[in-house]
Amino acid sequence: MRFAPPRQGRRVIINVTSLIDVMFLLLIFVLVSSTFKQQPAINLDLPSSSTVQAMEEGPATLYLTAAGAVYLEGRLLSDEEILPTLRQLLASKGDDRIVLRADQDSRHGRVVHLMDLIKESGFHRVSLAARKDAPATDNVADDGPGAP
Repeated sequence: MRFAPPRQGRRVIINVTSLIDVMFLLLIFVLVSSTFKQQPAINLDLPSSSTVQAMEEGPATLYLTAAGAVYLEGRLLSDEEILPTLRQLLASKGDDRIVLRADQDSRHGRVVHLMDLIKESGFHRVSLAARKDAPATDNVADDGPGAP
């Protein structure tokens, strides 16, 4: 059996231009359709409330962790830095709204102390952050008009 001699100089050329075009289109689609939400790096378990209302975030957010650490816009503050930093923030922004996001396991006295410092620094509109409760479902079945 004789095989044909291998051809010299002829190689198979695979055109990947259309594959690259499709990959770029998929990449653009994913980037355009994605939403990027800024998540704080501070892990808090906010207390729940059934009467919570959605509100627009103020120019500043103060975080209080369960361990008692205080963060302002992601920056860790010592107890001595809180009041001057809040005053400086109010002077630079000019808006007197602030949101206090305190962990549900934080000490009540610490929350009250922070609220005092916030008011002393000049912020007049302080909001406390909470998460909305899931609606309670009644497990009582309706047996009709003659049910006791």
